[in-house]
Amino acid sequence: MTILSTGPIENSPVSGVRPTQQVTIKFVNRDSIISSTIQVEGYVLNGTRTLYAQDEFVLSPNQVITKNYYADLNAFEFIFTLEEAASEVTQISAWGKNSSGQLVTAHRLVSSEVLDTAGTTVFEWGETIFWADSAVPGPGSGSPFNPFKSLQAAIDEAANSPLAVAIGMRARCIVLIAANSIFDEDIVIPPARHIQLLGLGPWVLGNSDLANFASSTPRNVTIQTSQAAEDVYLVQGPTFDARPVTVLGTFDNGTSVSTHTNYTDGAIISGNITFQNVAVGDPFTTIEFQLLNARVVGDIVQSGHMGNLNTYLYHSRINTMVHTGLNIQRMVDSQSDGIINVRGYSHITNTNIIGAVTVTLALADVPPTGIFSSQFGTITWTGPLTLDAASNYYFVNSGSTLIGTKTVLFSLA
Repeated sequence: MTILSTGPIENSPVSGVRPTQQVTIKFVNRDSIISSTIQVEGYVLNGTRTLYAQDEFVLSPNQVITKNYYADLNAFEFIFTLEEAASEVTQISAWGKNSSGQLVTAHRLVSSEVLDTAGTTVFEWGETIFWADSAVPGPGSGSPFNPFKSLQAAIDEAANSPLAVAIGMRARCIVLIAANSIFDEDIVIPPARHIQLLGLGPWVLGNSDLANFASSTPRNVTIQTSQAAEDVYLVQGPTFDARPVTVLGTFDNGTSVSTHTNYTDGAIISGNITFQNVAVGDPFTTIEFQLLNARVVGDIVQSGHMGNLNTYLYHSRINTMVHTGLNIQRMVDSQSDGIINVRGYSHITNTNIIGAVTVTLALADVPPTGIFSSQFGTITWTGPLTLDAASNYYFVNSGSTLIGTKTVLFSLA
């Protein structure tokens, strides 16, 4: 018999709600001849280890079976027992889901702890989830027990993993960053990939040698774009159809608007974020970009990329942002300190806009269109300005100047 285990999974409540309420487990038989009988045991870990779920079934050749199990528990573990002959051809993955059925990233396991007959353990991690921690000796392999010391090494491993190479942008390549990591390196994200750099707590790209975790040597993020690299996948049909995505930030939904809250729970990018076209002849491609509880000390820069850049900023603080194709689809609980010169905006709420703004369009991409419950420094706004009455009050009383047409929402005047 071969025994596989998820290992103990921590699922304590956050703000009164446990991250995972249900575990979905997939079983795959990759052999065309061998069948396997699989036994599943779920244990609740509450001071004692108590069996609460039990199942047994046959996995036929080339069959895929999906099972759902209750998991609204503070801690749990699943054990899988299968016949020795089928152990090499059977794959098992476990996926935590919240009450809405959405995947819980921290509880996604592909093959887990493998217990051999000697009782020793070998850890295998999903090929699109890798770990990075600047505090380890290094260089590391990307597992939770041996994370990469270099963030670029983790990005390279994720971007070149077999799944990412096979399906391109459809592979969600996640790098989980240990809290308090400080990466004194510039990083480059290759084109035609979906890369998420998510901290489990505060982290810094830079050397963080100054007060408030500022860096005397700024470190930059370069996000490369290439329509040619995307076309390698897109020409294969609709099952490969997806856009490149880059996500930077943390799981924490605090705010990086204040310097102090930023270094408490957010990500700090000490240099620039540059969108660099590397394709020959065709610089146009549509890409997606998100900041989640992050502060960009440098600028957001256009370097050759000429297509749409759909941007979502949550609980984040930026400086200058200049890109002729950038669409601010969402800007929530955020702050801009410098000039914004972009294509347009859809929805901005609870945001402090301190630098001058130039836009071409008030978009309807992500409704409701407009600026809501937001404040302004004394700025010049060039282009269409759609805002609610409260935001209009702050715009007028700040002494700001409008070069364009204003639309005040919900106003009875």
